Amino acid sequence: MTTGDITLTDAGTTVRIDAATGGVLGVDGPGGTLVAAPHPGLFVLEIPRDGDRTVVVQTREQRVSEVRTRADGRGVELVWRELVTSAGEHLAGTATATLELHDGRLDATLRAGFDDDVRVEAARFPSLPGVVAAGDGRLELVRAEYTQGSRHELLPRFESTAPYWGTVFPDYASGNLRPEVVCNPTSPFILLARENDGLAVMPTTPTTEFIGWRASLEPGYADSLLRTGGDGVHPATVTLDAIQVLTGGSAFEAVPMTVAVYAGDWLAGLEAYRVTQNPRRRPRAAWLEEPHSWLQVQLMSTEGEVRYDFAALRDIVDECADAGIGALQIVGWNEGGQDGLVPVHRPSERLGGEAGLVAALDRARERGVRAVLYTKYQWVEKPGPYWEEFADSVCLDEQGQPYAQPGPVYHSARKRYGMSTPWYVPLCFSSSVLRERFAAEAAQMARWGAAGLLNDESLYHGRALLCFADDHGHEPGASTFTWDAEFVAALQQAALAETDEFIVAAEGAFDGQFEFYDASYIRSASPRHLPIGRRLRPGAAISTALIGFDDRSMVNQCLLYGYAASIEPFHFKGRPTDAPLTVAYVGQVDALRRRLAEWLWTGELDPDAGVRAVGDATPHPYATRWRAAAGGPAVTVVTHLDEGEREFEVDAGDGSAAVVLRPGSDAAEPLTGGRVTVRPGDAAVIVPAELARARGWV
Repeated sequence: MTTGDITLTDAGTTVRIDAATGGVLGVDGPGGTLVAAPHPGLFVLEIPRDGDRTVVVQTREQRVSEVRTRADGRGVELVWRELVTSAGEHLAGTATATLELHDGRLDATLRAGFDDDVRVEAARFPSLPGVVAAGDGRLELVRAEYTQGSRHELLPRFESTAPYWGTVFPDYASGNLRPEVVCNPTSPFILLARENDGLAVMPTTPTTEFIGWRASLEPGYADSLLRTGGDGVHPATVTLDAIQVLTGGSAFEAVPMTVAVYAGDWLAGLEAYRVTQNPRRRPRAAWLEEPHSWLQVQLMSTEGEVRYDFAALRDIVDECADAGIGALQIVGWNEGGQDGLVPVHRPSERLGGEAGLVAALDRARERGVRAVLYTKYQWVEKPGPYWEEFADSVCLDEQGQPYAQPGPVYHSARKRYGMSTPWYVPLCFSSSVLRERFAAEAAQMARWGAAGLLNDESLYHGRALLCFADDHGHEPGASTFTWDAEFVAALQQAALAETDEFIVAAEGAFDGQFEFYDASYIRSASPRHLPIGRRLRPGAAISTALIGFDDRSMVNQCLLYGYAASIEPFHFKGRPTDAPLTVAYVGQVDALRRRLAEWLWTGELDPDAGVRAVGDATPHPYATRWRAAAGGPAVTVVTHLDEGEREFEVDAGDGSAAVVLRPGSDAAEPLTGGRVTVRPGDAAVIVPAELARARGWV
């Protein structure tokens, strides 16, 4: 330990702070050292000077002016005066940081003020160099996205996502083409995960402010082809930056941040974040609480291609009802087809007009199929017939230009190659007039008889992370996510005044959006799918796309994670009779889920399923254990993706006898010797024998 270090300690966690600079030197947890910084770090301020936008004020170049420590050794306040830039300039001003350690969580705040000629563009806070791998040499970044998650290896091999000409170190972050990908609030935390412990970094309390996450490899690649790090002298470490983009004034207060030490695998890191969550919304529509499947069908694309008119839609409703499909997402019902002429939604005259749509919705209600209309409110087309009408409400960048990105890419060659696509320009939901207009549309959909609407691309605002418009009634540089909840609340209030059974659903809701959306639709067809959204939001209504004609693996994924199956043959251009094998297996799984709905539909996942393939030492990845919200015994689901039959060892939990239930069978098999055999494309549900007897299954 360096002489004069400031040490914060609690049970099992120690944070070492350099008394000279105020930067964090090390973080030790119960599992060992997590941070061993080659140079102390806490913050980096980006301060353009004399036309140079790379000038920074970073912790390691400063000297602390004042230190105030708490008597219990768990908190410190640090003050810096006359900070020094990377160009050697001394700036008149003060920065103050507080660090408090409790229960393995380091809570940090930062504020600063300078003379008026200083403009602070961004703060990297916290900026923590020296994150190290454990003894096995591995370190991963785990993050949430699109109601799921992703894992990215950082050590020993680091795959950079940044253009090397614009960076010094390889880094993993969002690029300028997809800036919304790795940031808060769409990704409200980052885990730096080792095998048995790690760090969770997040805002101390939930916020809609933009915070970009970045992990950088220092000193860089030893072997750029193999992506291994180090320079032969210094070992490879990772620097984590939480990047806050400020409004550009001479004074600021950063979003308070938390760095939490956790023990266990990456699932334990989720628990470090979950304690900050607000409760999820409880929809009024009772049908979401019951196991059901969906069909998504496109009637017309933006290319003007009519696949089904409203008369044919009535037939599709009948097919859904006959097949036991309980909900129907109707896409391309509006003038302009799917994604066309946004953000205005009117029934297409080519398809049969308002009367034809109402007749189809009437049929859906008669047959017990909940019909949900696809909408797109995030954008306005440019050029397009509604551009002038909405131009004053679009998000503007710092140069006063509208943000834009290519619009819908559909079948034709010119669209596929981007030659004939209109621009999508994101709207700023700060406008109450805009929100009221969209709410009136939602009310009209409810009056037509729709069971809800699904707001497509609701998880983001494209490249518009901040809106710099100076005539929208908000501070220039405000987060575009600020008014999402008000926007959805306006839709709900207007529609629910017509009927209690109306839902407002989202595509790919991020965690915070479950506080105000009723349901989320995702696409999760990957063997590497991480059900982070499900683990963060037990019981939330989540559906996922099934595009296969015998899509048993995806149906089994739905069973594993409590997703509703959204049947979508021909990439949602088909109908139930196009995929009879998928429809049949969905029906079998949903029948089983209805028998165990308290567990497999509205229950909560345990972190460890207690299942291993015979002969394997590691937990089986395609197994889940569910507990009912009311408590009691657990139910376990097992499936696999192998081509041959597999045998699994199942820990029943309390040691009591158990039985096996399978989709498509009413018979209950005994769990013999704690082992169950699962055929390719099948699944098994292990239920305590006592529960099975109480339900009359044995």
